[in-house]
Amino acid sequence: MTTGQTAYRLIRYRTGLFLGTVLFRGLDDLAPFFTGLIMKAFFDALTGEAAAGWNPWTLVALFIILELGDRGTLFAAALIGVRWRYAVESLLRKNLLEAVLAVRHPGAVASGQTTNRFRDDVEAVVRYLEQYVNLWGNLVFAALAVTWMAQIDILITVVTVVPGILIIIVVDAARKLIQRYRTAQRAATERATNFVNELFQSVQAVQVAATEAHAVARFRRLNDERRKSTLIDNLFTRTLFSINFNISHLATGAILILVAEQMRSGTFTVGDFALFTTYVGEVARSGSLLGSVMTQHKRAEVSLTRMGHSAESPTSAPLVADRPVYLKEAPPAPPAPTLIGDDRLRTLNVADLSYIFPGSTNGVRDISFALAPGTFTAVTGRIGAGKTTLLRTLLGGLPQQTGEVRWNDSLVDAPQNFFQPPRCAYTPQTPRLFSESLRDNILMGLPETEGTLEQAVHLGVMEDDLPTLEKGLDTLVGPRGVKLSGGQMQRSAAARMFVRPAELYIFDDLSSALDVETENALWERVFTSGRRTCLVVSHRRPALQRADQIIVLKEGRIEGVGTLEELLASCTEMQRLWRGDVGSA
Repeated sequence: MTTGQTAYRLIRYRTGLFLGTVLFRGLDDLAPFFTGLIMKAFFDALTGEAAAGWNPWTLVALFIILELGDRGTLFAAALIGVRWRYAVESLLRKNLLEAVLAVRHPGAVASGQTTNRFRDDVEAVVRYLEQYVNLWGNLVFAALAVTWMAQIDILITVVTVVPGILIIIVVDAARKLIQRYRTAQRAATERATNFVNELFQSVQAVQVAATEAHAVARFRRLNDERRKSTLIDNLFTRTLFSINFNISHLATGAILILVAEQMRSGTFTVGDFALFTTYVGEVARSGSLLGSVMTQHKRAEVSLTRMGHSAESPTSAPLVADRPVYLKEAPPAPPAPTLIGDDRLRTLNVADLSYIFPGSTNGVRDISFALAPGTFTAVTGRIGAGKTTLLRTLLGGLPQQTGEVRWNDSLVDAPQNFFQPPRCAYTPQTPRLFSESLRDNILMGLPETEGTLEQAVHLGVMEDDLPTLEKGLDTLVGPRGVKLSGGQMQRSAAARMFVRPAELYIFDDLSSALDVETENALWERVFTSGRRTCLVVSHRRPALQRADQIIVLKEGRIEGVGTLEELLASCTEMQRLWRGDVGSA
């Protein structure tokens, strides 16, 4: 889909609002045409050359009425234009968010990169569309003005049109440079934003390593690159604008010289002079506006390409899909996950699953195992054995390089979309909480039905923590849950998982921040509250002792599979882990 086709789809999204904005802005752009006619008649009346019935006071009254009407149309355009702008921005951001959440490898999406595309690239596309809002009325004005001026003097009219042609030629010649500088500027901004996001997420690691000075120096270098690329991009854009602007003014000067000669010869009236001076700047602005549309077109093309990369789409089509954005009304509540068809788990089979990180030997290789409903399977191994990589590959966070996953003998070809409630619920090793209330962090948009939240809090062993929080479930947890302890964050994430009934629960080292008593209580509640199938990464004894099946990993491969008793008798790696040796090999 080309940039022009994308623009057309976005314009159609809120056609009424767009046409309303074009109408009122167009009336504002047409106002100078009538102003010029009034000015011509006014000065002709003062010099005695006006038609009968036109007198200065009548023309002053018309001028006042025109100006008041123009202010009213501008106000109406602002009211409608804001609604149109927010609707289009919301559509682009909503579609981009859905696309990012559905990408094949969600873990590979850099937060700083995505932030820039949600903010700056969306705004660049909408700024491009706004050029069309201004363009139509201005072109209609230019056509009327040129036609009227040509009836007075064709030579001066030709000089008036020439700047627009020159501006289009200049911008067309500069298209490749516009794209090059804009692409470099956005890439440099992404690198700086990505680094500062990563730095804020790793403050403790930086402090422990005593590398604050190096981190700051690195950020300073990235910021300098961003500053230079932004300066070049803006300087080139402003240079083009300056060329456009000065071409228009040079033409205005030439026109005034020609007009002066015509007035000296007596073929030009004072009213004609007033009309030309009113029109010439606006007509020249039409050429400048065409140049601006062409410039913004290339910049929007860069932004749409970058947004398409985030969405892993070769075109911008998913970004402009027609969807409601709910700017005024509340969005519908998301439906509660319900089992349909063959969703109920009878067996999960994983065969020869592999993923190796690019440029490394780390990863998992040839992983095969099976899960039966209602069983507890623990994945264990030393640090770096590949436990988290296995889960991420199984769930689609990393691409399967070999192997297959079957749910009830049916091949799972898109695990990132398949392993969701009500089939699967997942809690990562480092839970992500939002700067919202604890209640909202658990429900995440689900409607609060009677008993469901309380049961989830109970299963997450959170009920004793609520009285210690300022407002209980309505306590704002702060960015990334900073107001909660590590154990409270993990149990809040567990409650978020339990509030969504699922056939398979996957925990990635959930109990790492829990004391033994709390961990025992959690597992006890999980298995006494109903039939649950669990796949758990853990090296803690309470989890291993409860496991129906333990998968032991070593250097990315399965070292042993069986019960705890079987592995302690036959697996050297399991014996090391049981003694507490979980350090990397």
